[in-house]
Amino acid sequence: MKTLSSVLVAATIVLGCDAATAPRFFNSTVDDSQVPAYLRDAYREDATHLALRDLLAAGFTEIAIPNDAVQPYYDALVLVYNATALPARDTVVDVYAIHAYPSPATGSMILELFDSEGWVQNLVRGEVPTGEPTVDTLMARYSLSVGNVWRSSATGNVLLTLGSPEPLNVESLANLFAGITGVRFAEPNGYVGDGNDIRGSVGNERILLDYSVGYGDCPSGCIGRRFYHFAVHADGAVEYLGPSGSPPPTPLPQP
Repeated sequence: MKTLSSVLVAATIVLGCDAATAPRFFNSTVDDSQVPAYLRDAYREDATHLALRDLLAAGFTEIAIPNDAVQPYYDALVLVYNATALPARDTVVDVYAIHAYPSPATGSMILELFDSEGWVQNLVRGEVPTGEPTVDTLMARYSLSVGNVWRSSATGNVLLTLGSPEPLNVESLANLFAGITGVRFAEPNGYVGDGNDIRGSVGNERILLDYSVGYGDCPSGCIGRRFYHFAVHADGAVEYLGPSGSPPPTPLPQP
């Protein structure tokens, strides 16, 4: 557990990254070999959420998320991680450990099913193929597996989750399930509330990344939000554009 002195050091870093004399520009590298494995996985997930947000805003309806939309964001996140001379990098990576809020959902969906259908009974028992052609095709194509299974206290119908080992555009996948006989509803199984986030936009010469730490009743929608703005240039240079928003919160002790 971090001591009070380490929390004070973290707070000093937060204040230091806003100082006018702090470095604002660093020629970074996209090499992720020095990024810990757990962070590589987390940044890949972050990049997937950022890419899918862009795609959905442009009317994307496919289910598989193209890697060429994800990779630029992943590279940009690694470049910020490797920009170790920037105090602001320490703020977003080490002090607040900011990642993209996990929305839209990319890994799981929830369905309410009528168990009067034989294929539903088979699915609940884990018997796949179920005998319903569309269900069986979708489950095989996207390597879906049954997660939690329970019964709705309101309707008496079966509720279950289906998960994928690879990130998908779950909203579009749910729409395909919604039209199958025996499905009352199908929808993404995502997060509610609010919290830390990364927002991004991809341009011709640079990617903008807006890291933010949210605080204050975040289950209902964060009251305060402090932003740290970065531009990642095509040549690998990382530029810190400064902060905005609410005052920075005091960093919490980490285990």
